[in-house]
Amino acid sequence: MTKLIEHLNMYPNYALNTEKHGWFKLLKLKIFPDNLLTRISFELHMAVVRFKSKNIPQKYINAKGLQLNIGSGPYGREGWVNIDAYPAPSVNCIYDCRKHLPFPNQSVSAIFSEHFVEHIDYTEELPYFLSECYRVLEPGGVIRIIVPDGGKYLKAYCKEGWDELIEMRPLDENHTDYHLKCKYNTKMELINNIFRHGEEHKYAYDYETLNFLLKGYGFSTVKQQEYNQSFHDFLCIERQERASESLYVEAIK
Repeated sequence: MTKLIEHLNMYPNYALNTEKHGWFKLLKLKIFPDNLLTRISFELHMAVVRFKSKNIPQKYINAKGLQLNIGSGPYGREGWVNIDAYPAPSVNCIYDCRKHLPFPNQSVSAIFSEHFVEHIDYTEELPYFLSECYRVLEPGGVIRIIVPDGGKYLKAYCKEGWDELIEMRPLDENHTDYHLKCKYNTKMELINNIFRHGEEHKYAYDYETLNFLLKGYGFSTVKQQEYNQSFHDFLCIERQERASESLYVEAIK
């Protein structure tokens, strides 16, 4: 088997992580790129999720006034429908939300989604997702979307030095990522990770783009908010540690 060439110490430390794989995974990597195997594995998982969750809409057939936390992961909140494609102690609805939501028309009073929208495809999935959010929201209902602030990152990249990027991510004095524990050698490595995150992030957003999208899919009022600022206080359930890099946008149906 061909020996891996030496790789520089850069995110996502491909060579180092690959050397930890067993012989079967290494054999597969000889045939298929790792990013392809990751995408296939993810889509197979999502297919299983869709099959197992096909009866979930029946559970909510008469629901009213629901509060949805879409892409909650382990950060679900009591009193909310905490939705994710992977199980966690706080997740009470395992579902693939990319193209459909399992709730009746106008059965939802509020939708909260933190660092989820950047994980869905801009052209093939986002139109369905936003249309579904609009469908299930009751008149006057609010959606709160939080994503990495692409515009803010690009402005910080264009400034001399690392100071603004260090404040946003945050990074230590060696440019090591607080969240991922990896070191960035150049500012462009950091930008690519924020916008791509391996294969996980599908699109980078600024306020202008989200405003265009939300109005295009029917929302009448769109406003850029801040951390812990909302049309309704109960919607401020976001994590403080992501505030420095996040864009907060709300829209009313």
